[in-house]
Amino acid sequence: MNSLVEKLETRPSTFVLLIGAYFLLNLIVRICLPNSLEMDEAGQILMSQWYALGYDTQPPFFNWVQHAVIDGIGQSLFALSLVKNLFLFLSYVFYYLAARQVLANKSLAVAPALGLLTIPEIGWLAQRDLTHSNASLFAACLFVYGLFRTLERPTLATYLVTGIAIGVGLISKYNFSILCFCAFIAVLVSPAYRSRLFDPRILVTAAVALAIVLPHAFWLFQNFEIASHDTVGKLAADAEGGTLAQIARGLGELPVTLLSFCALTVVVYASTFRAGFWPSMRAGNARTRLIETMFLILLVFLLFMVLFMGTAQMKVRWVSPVLFLLPMYLCMKIDASGAPIGDFLRRFMPVILMLMILIPASLVLRITAAGVMNSHPKLTVPYQAFTEETVKKPAVAPALVIAEDAFMAGNIRMQLPHTPVDTETYRLYSPPFSWSKDSPILLVWRHDGNDRPRVPARLEDRLKQRVGVLPPLQPQTIALPFIYGSGGDLFHFGFAWVRKP
Repeated sequence: MNSLVEKLETRPSTFVLLIGAYFLLNLIVRICLPNSLEMDEAGQILMSQWYALGYDTQPPFFNWVQHAVIDGIGQSLFALSLVKNLFLFLSYVFYYLAARQVLANKSLAVAPALGLLTIPEIGWLAQRDLTHSNASLFAACLFVYGLFRTLERPTLATYLVTGIAIGVGLISKYNFSILCFCAFIAVLVSPAYRSRLFDPRILVTAAVALAIVLPHAFWLFQNFEIASHDTVGKLAADAEGGTLAQIARGLGELPVTLLSFCALTVVVYASTFRAGFWPSMRAGNARTRLIETMFLILLVFLLFMVLFMGTAQMKVRWVSPVLFLLPMYLCMKIDASGAPIGDFLRRFMPVILMLMILIPASLVLRITAAGVMNSHPKLTVPYQAFTEETVKKPAVAPALVIAEDAFMAGNIRMQLPHTPVDTETYRLYSPPFSWSKDSPILLVWRHDGNDRPRVPARLEDRLKQRVGVLPPLQPQTIALPFIYGSGGDLFHFGFAWVRKP
């Protein structure tokens, strides 16, 4: 342990190798798990059938990268996990480089970077099933690196990097704009850094960001209703119960959300730095005040969302764009206090190494122990067995699959990578297909296992839209055991073959 800590303190390459090995482990873990998909993974596979300037309620950057990788190496769990872990790996590297910009004690830079693992949203959920958020995290870490380089030692290159980060962030996840807004206001009100905003080179930042964002912005303007559907629906749900009730719910959820995001990180740093931690929180400099201003602006923004926008459900996605800076901020306070670091890293690293073991282990156990825990995670749904029984064993080549929803569509596409897959719930893209006597259309839905099988009306509507008629349908069901299930638990598929008259 002492040898590892010494190398981490003195050799940046050691950090890169350590975090690279960790994400390689997570990649291997995902490949070893069932090839059923989580929600975001299924969306990526479904939308990898085509390139577009926009897809749904999320910006398209992750989709573009994922599609390019699938085009290059083929559709597989490896392709999915590779992109996810590459974005996370780069996020940690740029966070580490940003920490080296703002910490006088460079040996302390590994603590904020590895501290990202203590944030549940980043350490665990990012591995379980996040895609667009991982791309946004990468852009945020690149942005912070470019921002601090620009504030401390401005060059044309640092303004360029900042512009690239802003552009990539805005086409990765819309809430990235919260980070941009908070950083802009914080720099504007900071006497030490305000002049950076009036440097002519900032036009490079704006031009590059605009060039990256503009193509998707045109799509967004034309399809705003589609892109805003989820947000509008959630605000409408929040409005139930009256204005005062939703404000009360929002104000009640706000501290809970902040605490759930920050608590573990603060506990880890406080317990490993020990007696000097809380006194060091009183120290500060221009850099720490900048981040404190960003935190304050975020809080004002959240209160505005609750009091004036009626946001009753205070989700982590509203706080993560800025609060991901917490590990760096805590280390900046420790650094600014001048307190002796002592054995801080030697106490800190065992906690991090334990998390590096527990996170991938938990991802495995939640699936392999699903039967024991009487749970049915998405990865345990037997899509592979379904396609084996209904498509591959009978050796039927579907011309098109129409699935009940985007989640099921992505999973079917994963099992049948050369078959166009459509879904009633996503109509922006209608994959071309060649319907013939020997190549029927397959309709797939989830059946409740109780009633007689009947094709859902929305699937019939979508079928009619695709073929112009509604041929006679003979719905069937098949019940298959959950992967790692127990006690005879079965997942019921409904399906129907549509043969051309």
